[in-house]
Formats: sequence, structure tokens, C-alpha cells
Amino acid sequence: MPAIPLPFLVSGVLVLVALRLLKRPKRDRLFLIFVGACAVQTMLVGLRWSIGLDGVRFIQPLFAACLPPLAYAAFVSLRGGAMSRLHLLWPAAVGMSWWTLPAAIDLLLIVEFTAYGIAILALRLPEEVLTQVRIGNEWAISYARTGIAALLLLSGLSDTIVAISLSKGDSGVAAPVIAAMLSVVLLGLAGGVLGWATEASPDSADVPLQVEDPGVASGTEEEQAILKQVETILSEGLYRDHDLTLERLARRTRIPARKISRAVNHLRQCSVTDLVNGYRTREAMRLLRDSDLPVTQVMLDAGFQTKSNFNRAFKAIAGQTPSSYRSSGN
Repeated sequence: MPAIPLPFLVSGVLVLVALRLLKRPKRDRLFLIFVGACAVQTMLVGLRWSIGLDGVRFIQPLFAACLPPLAYAAFVSLRGGAMSRLHLLWPAAVGMSWWTLPAAIDLLLIVEFTAYGIAILALRLPEEVLTQVRIGNEWAISYARTGIAALLLLSGLSDTIVAISLSKGDSGVAAPVIAAMLSVVLLGLAGGVLGWATEASPDSADVPLQVEDPGVASGTEEEQAILKQVETILSEGLYRDHDLTLERLARRTRIPARKISRAVNHLRQCSVTDLVNGYRTREAMRLLRDSDLPVTQVMLDAGFQTKSNFNRAFKAIAGQTPSSYRSSGN
């Protein structure tokens, strides 16, 4: 059976990621376009370096020059803004260089990928961005931003290695370097964006949770009223909503998200995520004690989406895993 070149395999993975994004009810079209463009670019690389189709020499660098502005525009859109059209000067400069100074194309791409990688890392996202993320999965935005920025920087590094190799007449090094970086960069991109798209919680015990109820600290009457209203609506079962976000909680209570966050942080000394996870965990503990439901069903009925997030939150509060808790008969 003939071997399938690596670029085409990577392109296939990215197409699957794009399809996954396409199925999201609240997808961000710029992220979808970005992943789709990465898939096309990878295919162009395969056609040029794996198959030897020289006709894509002009399209490939021009398409590559569109990727960093697309990534940047996707994150700018999370701020509720739009990217300046001046960013289109990068693809335009690459296109003009093809006719006027082809030797400058590699340098332009290296500078562009590096500059946008740094710009995305430095981009500050407002608190309002997290209000639209499912409670318990706020890590996703930061993870996606850091991952994509790092991958743009790695792409710039790979272009530098290839450019140096070709300038020395060592064309044999270029293809292996491109293949290696494609496997690391674009598969990493696929994994990062797929994780963000599916909102799967990472297996990490580094995120602190409020293990015990600290009580209510003294605060303003407004903060106390806000906290009471939030806890009332959560106790009515809103915490079971898998798609619960701070923005949705704000709409249900008719209280600005920033005020909710400030009141919970001040009076409960924890985040809104910790507060909601506390309700979910206590419900899971009740179901484990009083029912014979499978642990996975308990997890879903309590409002958790992933086992890793469920186990982490449960162990932080109960001091043991859900299975151990049920076995102990507590």
C-alpha cells in the first residue's frame, strides 16, 4: 500500500478539526476559517514538497502569509472588535515580492510569523471574554491563545532553518525539516484547537479549588444581596446546566457579570467556577450515596462535562475520588 505523505495526513486531521468546529452551535467563524486555511496550506506544502508540483510555488507563500493575520483576527474578535485592514499588507507584500524581489519572501514570512506570534501572546483579553465560556472550562481561551502563538513562532523557526539550508545549496535538509515541523506544529495546532473546540478539561491538579465553605465575609449590602440572589438561583438547579456560563448566570439574575464575580470573590473568597463546582460536587455526593446510578451518569446529572474536571473538583472537596466515595459508604 503506498504511503501517504505526512502533509496530507496533517491536512486531513485539520479538516476533521474544522468539521468539529462547524458543528458547534456557537462557533466562531474566524477560528473555523483559520483552521480551514491551515488545512489548505498543509496540502499545498504536500503538493510542492512531497509530490513535486511546482505550480503551487506562488500560491503557497501567499496563502501562508494569510495565516498569522487570520489567527490574530480570530482573537481580536473575542474582544468584540475587528482587525484593521492594514494587516492585509503582509499578504500583499509577499505577492509583490514574488514579482519584484523573490529572495525577500522567506524573510517576510519569518518576520510575519514571529511578529504575530508575539502579538497574540501579548494580546490582552477582557474579562468579558471568559463570561461566554462554559463554567469550569475558562482555561480554553488562554490555552488556545498560547498554543497558537507558540506554533506561529515554531513556524517562523522552521522557515528560518529551511531558508538557511536552501541558501547554502543544501536542499536535502529542507524537506525533512518541513516534514518534522509540520508534524509538530500543525498536529499540535490540531490538538490545541480540538481541545478548545470540544472544551475538554485538562487533567491537572494545579488549579486550586475552595475545599471548605469559608462562610460569608463582611461586604457591602449590595454584594451580599448579589451573592444571595446568585446562590438562590444556583440552588434551584441552574448549576446542572452543562452550558452554564457567567454571561448566562448574569442574564438569569439580571446582574452584570463583573458584579457577580466581584461579590463571589469578595464574600466567598473563591471564583464563580469554584462556587458552581461546589454545588455540582455536593449534588454528585448525594447521588452517589442515595442512588445506584453509574458514576458517569452521576457526573452528567450533577452538571459536569468531563471526567477529569469531575474527579479533580470532587477530590478537592470530598478528599477522595467519586468511586472511592461510593465504596466507603459515606
